[in-house]
Amino acid sequence: MQPIQPIQLSVFSETARLRQVVVHNPGPEVDLMVPGMMEKLLFDDILYGDLARQEHAQFRRVLARVADEVLDIQDLFIEALQDEGVKLAFVEDLRRLVGLPDDTCNLLRDMTPADVARSVIGGLPWDDMPAHTHWEEEFDYRVRPIPNLLFMRDPASVIGDGYSVNSMATWAREREPLILSYVFRHHPRLRHHTEHDKWFDQVTPLIRGEIKAPVSLEGGDILVLSRKVLVVGCSERTQADAIQLLAESLRDHRAEDDSSFDHLLMVLMPKKRSAMHLDTIFTRTSEGECLLYPPYFVEGSRELLNVTSIDLRHPELRMSTHPSLLKALRGVGIDLRPIFCGGNDFILQQREQWTDGANAFCLAPGVITSYGRNLATAEALDRAGYKVLNAKEVLADPALDLLDGGKYLVQIEASELSRARGGPRCMTMPLSREGA
Repeated sequence: MQPIQPIQLSVFSETARLRQVVVHNPGPEVDLMVPGMMEKLLFDDILYGDLARQEHAQFRRVLARVADEVLDIQDLFIEALQDEGVKLAFVEDLRRLVGLPDDTCNLLRDMTPADVARSVIGGLPWDDMPAHTHWEEEFDYRVRPIPNLLFMRDPASVIGDGYSVNSMATWAREREPLILSYVFRHHPRLRHHTEHDKWFDQVTPLIRGEIKAPVSLEGGDILVLSRKVLVVGCSERTQADAIQLLAESLRDHRAEDDSSFDHLLMVLMPKKRSAMHLDTIFTRTSEGECLLYPPYFVEGSRELLNVTSIDLRHPELRMSTHPSLLKALRGVGIDLRPIFCGGNDFILQQREQWTDGANAFCLAPGVITSYGRNLATAEALDRAGYKVLNAKEVLADPALDLLDGGKYLVQIEASELSRARGGPRCMTMPLSREGA
């Protein structure tokens, strides 16, 4: 039997080559959604599950062309629950978090780890479902499905060599951070990490009754731009108070380890669904470039987003303001050439930002994935020197080397995935990138 290989958390960049990354294949949880559930579960439409799974499988295969390991959170969760005591502790914490009745908890306690994971993620119906359902309103479940787990970016984040158990802004996603917390604390490859490695956690004090109203912080708002610079969006889903707590935690760690982050840049975002997270309007594509939605970042725009810079190098947090993110980044030594989501056409910029044109995910420096439907964005990347390929041709050519030093855009098929309101970066949580 081979010894278990621990995973060392290490994300000091948005662009360094992927080593380990976590995703979640959309399972029965997306097949159970009915129109009455969509709004509460944050979806704008009902997905065709089989096609969404085909598209996601293609996406995972593209990731595997570069990453050492592509892991699924459901598998990790099952492996974390193998110890009976851990499984029972999870059920108890879930009961406290969401108020499950005793008979449902008893059912979960008697299940195998695989069945617990399947029920907690995919949903657990009542034996007599019609009796518990208001047909004109919504379906009721013993344990409701959590289809948003497809977007692995949000419930937890690896930041440097530590991690954050995030706190979700909406009822629909409140359960996801608890799952991630158990994976980080109990999975055989991750449980070597200690409380000292955790930068943020509102779930544990909420379950213990130490706080009543957690402040929200979601992973789509967190971008690690360098070893010294973290950028966080203050958005519809992430509160300024949560960013303050994260900054204080990073500052305290820096007092013990001088190699930690120096600066946290807080981007003050509009509170609207089209820009629910920072990575829906800004992502890094290479060491010297970024993909962005121009109205929020280009000088002279009436919608230009201001930035608060938080200096973490002192016993007290020091703050200053900047008129734009690109200017604030230049002030901390990061000079990025912007590439416009939607190209130079204002109508196409709006349309393609809505379909996650700005939400590229970087597999390696200058090697990115995005949705194939965003044609104007692909043309802008082509003009910037990226060779545009579709996923089918990449996967059909094993000799194609995406790590040959060139710049590549790999477009994935996403007619269903794009309807779920999240892009390639939203669907990934890197655990480790090169350059630790």
